[in-house]
Amino acid sequence: MSGRPAMVRAGAQPAGAGSARSGDLAAALEAYRDHNFRRTPSRRISGEAAALAFIEETGFCAAFTAGLGLPCLREAIEGRREPPLPEHIQHDRAIMMTWNLKDALPARKAVYYGKAIAGRPGFIAPAILPAFLRLRVAPGGYRRLYARGRLSHCAKLVMDALARRGAAETLALKLASGRAQPKMRAEFDRAMKELQEKFLALKVAERYDPFTYVWDTMERRWADAIRAARALSPAAAALAITRRYFEIAGYGAERAIARMLAIDPALVDRAAARLEREGAIVRNRRVSGIRETVAILARLA
Repeated sequence: MSGRPAMVRAGAQPAGAGSARSGDLAAALEAYRDHNFRRTPSRRISGEAAALAFIEETGFCAAFTAGLGLPCLREAIEGRREPPLPEHIQHDRAIMMTWNLKDALPARKAVYYGKAIAGRPGFIAPAILPAFLRLRVAPGGYRRLYARGRLSHCAKLVMDALARRGAAETLALKLASGRAQPKMRAEFDRAMKELQEKFLALKVAERYDPFTYVWDTMERRWADAIRAARALSPAAAALAITRRYFEIAGYGAERAIARMLAIDPALVDRAAARLEREGAIVRNRRVSGIRETVAILARLA
């Protein structure tokens, strides 16, 4: 994987988003996001092929949660900024389409899906997944993480079960980890979130009669991406992700980016410094209405 992932027409700018000369900078930045995040009726997503293209273009995006400073698939299906949650979500077209896509696309390994971005469900394109894995997957596997106190006991027991038996349903993992009692549900759910954030395990299927999830290890499901990750340095991986973020989002506070994407802030700082030297971004800018200083894509600043 190269240091600079293949980029979309994310740089193609909507009218009025080219620079602060055409209007207020804050409005120009949001117009840029509206275009790339597909938060306009003319660019909204209408089907599975368009949704896959959107994930590939953005590189990574939230599934349901808008307002994170990231593209959001549900928002792109709606074609507007931060649509409110309806009272009955089963009647909401964008939510139900996103719900179906989170099963259909990962089932054929077209995308990665899990709680790996800002702790919320989201998608990652295969082209940039190795960069995330390089920064998140600890050498030596889950046992070394546990020995160092960086993995909970429940998460370790779940991984033991998956390593021993292969893909398994939620109930089987609850039983294997001794967390089948209702009062232990919160601890089990925290462990499954932890395993997703560390790219150790992921949901690979949903079964509906009765409803349950099927889980497996990242090592089995995405072995090719893990191998590709080993060829990257942490600096190259952080640069790839940080570059993609600015090309799609247009601007962002570096500390917030590091926190949201679970990247070492020092690596984001080095990546931003590299992008600044290349003339790709302008750092430490004040923008009306934004509390923190931000870095901005140079052609917008």
